[in-house]
Amino acid sequence: MSNTVKKHKTILICQESKSASLELRNRLKEAGYKTIFVTSALEAVSECIYSLIDLVLLDLNLSDKDGMAVIEKVRGFNNKLPIIVYTARNNIESKVMAFETGCNDYIVKPCNPIEVIARIKNQFRYFIEEDKHTFTNGPLLIDYDGKNIFVNGVEVHFTNFEYKILVLLAGNIDKSLSHDYIIKHVWGENGQDANGLRVFMAGIRKKLNKDSRSNNLIRTDVGFGYRMNSID
Repeated sequence: MSNTVKKHKTILICQESKSASLELRNRLKEAGYKTIFVTSALEAVSECIYSLIDLVLLDLNLSDKDGMAVIEKVRGFNNKLPIIVYTARNNIESKVMAFETGCNDYIVKPCNPIEVIARIKNQFRYFIEEDKHTFTNGPLLIDYDGKNIFVNGVEVHFTNFEYKILVLLAGNIDKSLSHDYIIKHVWGENGQDANGLRVFMAGIRKKLNKDSRSNNLIRTDVGFGYRMNSID
């Protein structure tokens, strides 16, 4: 299999007005990005949890809550996801609060889509994983660039948290990771419990277990945690 598998980066656009953001969404698609559009804080947080999002373009004026709540919630379980505030609020208080809450950039509307795309590209420059491209272990291949998982050469869909858990285990191959360690690095402090983690691990195993070799990829250390075994 080629190790140059690529995927269009996915941008979550969370804006109150669908029609007002149409031109920007079209420009992003022309630039090669995949877009997901939502109008509420609840939808935005849900997409960040369950979808593989590469960047969030966030309005502060949403249909249900202030956009600051989205930044705070996402930063509770993901410190690396780039968040760009894209809003009509042009006061120093909002800008300071947004940066202190955890946004990476702040763009005031109206703004030319060309500049918005340039700001997005700039964020991706900072978040490139320089030394990682692919990881191979027996039948498992992780494409870090495209955030794709392959088992025996067949792509298998993983949710956002499943992917993060698998990447964490792969980065510590043949090491036992405790429940608390995995939870802290995937969700943040108090982000999940051992029973919740067990549910995610069951989903991962179900997707990985395609034959006798892949059945041995993940080992449970009863009462402690999990490890990924190296497979020849």
